[in-house]
Amino acid sequence: MNVYPKRWRALYFLITGAFLSPLDYFIVNMALPSIKKAFSASDHQLQMVIAVYGLTYAALVVCGGRLGDLYGRKKIFTSGLYIFLFSSLSCAFSPDIFTLIISRMFQGVGASLLAPQVLASIKVLFSGEEQPKAISLFSSVFGLASVAGQLLGGVLLSLDWGYVSWEIVFLVNVPITVICIAGIHFNMANSHQEKKTGIDLMGSLVLILALLMLICPLIFGQKYEWAWPVFGILLTGIILLAAFLQYETRLQQKSRPTLIDPALLRNFPFALSLLIIFFYNFTAGLFICYPYYLQQFLHETSMETGIAILPYGLAFFLGPLASSRIKFPADQMIYAGLGLLVAGFTLTALAFYNHEKPTFITHITLFIAGLGHGTIMPVMMRTAISFVSKEKAGQASGLVSIGIQIGSVSGGAIIGTLFFNMIKILGFPEAFALAIAMIGAFQIFGICGAFRLRKYMQQL
Repeated sequence: MNVYPKRWRALYFLITGAFLSPLDYFIVNMALPSIKKAFSASDHQLQMVIAVYGLTYAALVVCGGRLGDLYGRKKIFTSGLYIFLFSSLSCAFSPDIFTLIISRMFQGVGASLLAPQVLASIKVLFSGEEQPKAISLFSSVFGLASVAGQLLGGVLLSLDWGYVSWEIVFLVNVPITVICIAGIHFNMANSHQEKKTGIDLMGSLVLILALLMLICPLIFGQKYEWAWPVFGILLTGIILLAAFLQYETRLQQKSRPTLIDPALLRNFPFALSLLIIFFYNFTAGLFICYPYYLQQFLHETSMETGIAILPYGLAFFLGPLASSRIKFPADQMIYAGLGLLVAGFTLTALAFYNHEKPTFITHITLFIAGLGHGTIMPVMMRTAISFVSKEKAGQASGLVSIGIQIGSVSGGAIIGTLFFNMIKILGFPEAFALAIAMIGAFQIFGICGAFRLRKYMQQL
């Protein structure tokens, strides 16, 4: 029975720190026009401001989980907060676009150390009865970040801050980070493995390179019109990933330290959970297509765009909080979440196909989709880590974070590419409707995975 007295207070500060990672993705999008004007930046440079953050985060997040296992989650989480703090200041005071891009890369480093420690800490600090509530609270920050990033970014950028304009979206991180550092210091113990086994540096480098080669083509493929070198890099990334898994297996056979225990990926229900997580994060395509559609076709302002996305974000925030109070079996909650995603995006597509502007109906259908996202996220996080031991919680949490990140990048690339290509053929409203319908269609893969996962969940 868990008796750590400050676990709930520690969780609140962990969640607040982890909130910074998705917040910085959404809020920076709102500042791109101001950054472009300030530095006379090209569209490619602006894309790098966004992409380098996500790339670094995705490539290093497993390493972040492993470091937490070895050296203590409090120590690694606090280190991540310090890196995030100073890199945010560096972003705000960047003299040119290149410094900003490099500073964003270090923000990604800090973010990669934050999220894995939260899931792993929940696995270790909380009892089985408490974990659903704890994970639901953690999951809600992603929905809150989508709302806060759009609205807070719009509000902050619309106010007169004197000599400060776009810099404010980075400076807002400073007080939050300082509060989290103090809160973690006083409320969290530094739990870690009794035996330190060292770091698999070669494995880390190979995995980072493999992930970069998998993710970069998805982000920049559209820019280079999906030329053959893009697919060559993607294939090389797949080969490197296979080589990484073989290398880790050999290390384990020799009883040497590994970055990821290969048994985790041979754990079929855990791997199946990662696949479902991958597909439901295709919802990231909405945040690429919808703002572009509203601003470029309907000529709405950034504030109006932020308000338009509010129904989805609000439901995404409320879904995890509501699901923790519902006592249905986890497999039924997974079906419910995926079903709401399919229904919400399909109905949204039909609504925009028949009426090109947002209406009360589209607000309702987006709310349904957001509720599905918010419902399935905590259930899948809890389900995934339930298949692994506490000793492997950090590695498993890192893999869950990679599943979320690569799913978001892949969804954004696939749905975004479809949308931008179809604009020329079908026109704006029809292309947007098709792209949104495809987000719902991809959830069919998740539903098929959930059918196979059900029998394993019944054995827990």
